[in-house]
Amino acid sequence: MIKKNNPGKAVKRIIKFAAVIQVLLICCIYFFIKRVIYSIIFLFSSIVSLSGYLLMVKLIDRILTKRKGQGLYFLATFLKMVLISAIFYGVSRIGEMAVLFYILGLSVIVIAIFMEGFVQLFRRNSSGRA
Repeated sequence: MIKKNNPGKAVKRIIKFAAVIQVLLICCIYFFIKRVIYSIIFLFSSIVSLSGYLLMVKLIDRILTKRKGQGLYFLATFLKMVLISAIFYGVSRIGEMAVLFYILGLSVIVIAIFMEGFVQLFRRNSSGRA
Protein backbone atom coordinates (compact mmCIF):
# COMPACT_ATOMS: atom_id res chain seq x y z
CA MET A 1 0.00 0.00 0.00
CA ILE A 2 1.35 3.42 -1.01
CA LYS A 3 0.93 6.20 1.53
CA LYS A 4 -0.02 9.60 0.18
CA ASN A 5 2.04 12.44 1.55
CA ASN A 6 0.07 15.29 3.09
CA PRO A 7 1.36 18.63 1.73
CA GLY A 8 0.48 20.35 5.00
CA LYS A 9 2.95 18.14 6.82
CA ALA A 10 5.70 19.13 4.39
CA VAL A 11 5.04 22.82 5.02
CA LYS A 12 5.17 22.23 8.78
CA ARG A 13 8.45 20.33 8.42
CA ILE A 14 9.90 23.15 6.33
CA ILE A 15 8.96 25.65 9.05
CA LYS A 16 10.52 23.41 11.71
CA PHE A 17 13.71 23.04 9.65
CA ALA A 18 13.81 26.82 9.18
CA ALA A 19 13.36 27.45 12.90
CA VAL A 20 16.18 25.04 13.78
CA ILE A 21 18.45 26.60 11.15
CA GLN A 22 17.54 30.06 12.42
CA VAL A 23 18.43 29.24 16.04
CA LEU A 24 21.67 27.47 15.09
CA LEU A 25 22.83 30.28 12.83
CA ILE A 26 21.97 33.00 15.34
CA CYS A 27 24.09 31.20 17.93
CA CYS A 28 26.94 30.72 15.44
CA ILE A 29 26.82 34.34 14.33
CA TYR A 30 26.97 35.62 17.87
CA PHE A 31 29.64 33.09 18.92
CA PHE A 32 31.99 33.73 16.00
CA ILE A 33 31.34 37.40 15.15
CA LYS A 34 30.55 38.69 18.66
CA ARG A 35 28.25 41.44 17.34
CA VAL A 36 24.63 41.51 18.44
CA ILE A 37 23.59 43.77 15.54
CA TYR A 38 24.41 41.05 12.99
CA SER A 39 22.39 38.50 14.95
CA ILE A 40 19.44 40.91 15.03
CA ILE A 41 19.72 41.62 11.30
CA PHE A 42 19.82 37.89 10.60
CA LEU A 43 16.83 37.27 12.89
CA PHE A 44 14.66 39.94 11.24
CA SER A 45 15.54 38.91 7.70
CA SER A 46 14.83 35.25 8.47
CA ILE A 47 11.47 36.26 9.96
CA VAL A 48 10.71 38.19 6.75
CA SER A 49 11.69 35.10 4.77
CA LEU A 50 9.49 32.76 6.81
CA SER A 51 6.49 35.09 6.78
CA GLY A 52 6.84 35.56 3.03
CA TYR A 53 6.88 31.80 2.55
CA LEU A 54 3.81 31.29 4.72
CA LEU A 55 1.98 34.10 2.92
CA MET A 56 2.84 32.54 -0.43
CA VAL A 57 1.58 29.11 0.70
CA LYS A 58 -1.72 30.56 1.95
CA LEU A 59 -2.33 32.62 -1.18
CA ILE A 60 -1.47 29.79 -3.57
CA ASP A 61 -3.76 27.47 -1.61
CA ARG A 62 -6.53 30.04 -1.94
CA ILE A 63 -5.92 30.38 -5.68
CA LEU A 64 -5.96 26.62 -6.23
CA THR A 65 -9.02 25.88 -4.09
CA LYS A 66 -11.25 28.88 -4.79
CA ARG A 67 -9.95 29.79 -8.26
CA LYS A 68 -9.65 33.42 -7.24
CA GLY A 69 -7.14 35.70 -5.61
CA GLN A 70 -4.55 36.03 -8.40
CA GLY A 71 -4.55 39.80 -8.10
CA LEU A 72 -4.08 39.54 -4.35
CA TYR A 73 -1.17 37.16 -4.92
CA PHE A 74 0.61 39.56 -7.25
CA LEU A 75 -0.07 42.51 -4.94
CA ALA A 76 1.29 40.60 -1.94
CA THR A 77 4.35 39.54 -3.91
CA PHE A 78 4.98 43.13 -4.99
CA LEU A 79 4.59 44.43 -1.44
CA LYS A 80 6.90 41.70 -0.16
CA MET A 81 9.58 42.75 -2.65
CA VAL A 82 9.13 46.41 -1.64
CA LEU A 83 9.54 45.45 2.03
CA ILE A 84 12.64 43.35 1.33
CA SER A 85 14.15 46.17 -0.73
CA ALA A 86 13.39 48.84 1.87
CA ILE A 87 14.95 46.76 4.64
CA PHE A 88 17.90 46.00 2.37
CA TYR A 89 18.49 49.71 1.83
CA GLY A 90 18.52 50.33 5.58
CA VAL A 91 20.81 47.38 6.25
CA SER A 92 23.18 48.42 3.48
CA ARG A 93 23.70 51.73 5.29
CA ILE A 94 25.15 49.78 8.26
CA GLY A 95 27.88 48.03 6.32
CA GLU A 96 28.93 45.21 4.02
CA MET A 97 28.90 42.54 6.71
CA ALA A 98 25.35 43.52 7.63
CA VAL A 99 24.27 42.92 4.02
CA LEU A 100 25.80 39.44 4.08
CA PHE A 101 23.88 38.50 7.22
CA TYR A 102 20.69 40.00 5.77
CA ILE A 103 21.02 37.83 2.67
CA LEU A 104 21.84 34.80 4.84
CA GLY A 105 18.64 35.40 6.79
CA LEU A 106 16.60 35.60 3.60
CA SER A 107 18.09 32.30 2.45
CA VAL A 108 16.99 30.37 5.56
CA ILE A 109 13.76 29.28 3.89
CA VAL A 110 15.65 28.11 0.80
CA ILE A 111 17.96 25.98 2.96
CA ALA A 112 14.94 24.53 4.78
CA ILE A 113 13.24 23.67 1.48
CA PHE A 114 16.41 21.88 0.33
CA MET A 115 16.46 19.93 3.59
CA GLU A 116 12.83 18.90 3.06
CA GLY A 117 13.74 17.82 -0.46
CA PHE A 118 16.50 15.59 0.90
CA VAL A 119 14.08 14.11 3.44
CA GLN A 120 11.62 13.35 0.65
CA LEU A 121 14.37 11.88 -1.51
CA PHE A 122 15.60 9.55 1.22
CA ARG A 123 12.05 8.66 2.26
CA ARG A 124 11.26 7.72 -1.33
CA ASN A 125 14.43 5.65 -1.73
CA SER A 126 13.96 3.85 1.59
CA SER A 127 10.44 2.76 0.60
CA GLY A 128 11.83 0.91 -2.40
CA ARG A 129 10.31 3.07 -5.10
CA ALA A 130 12.49 4.29 -7.93
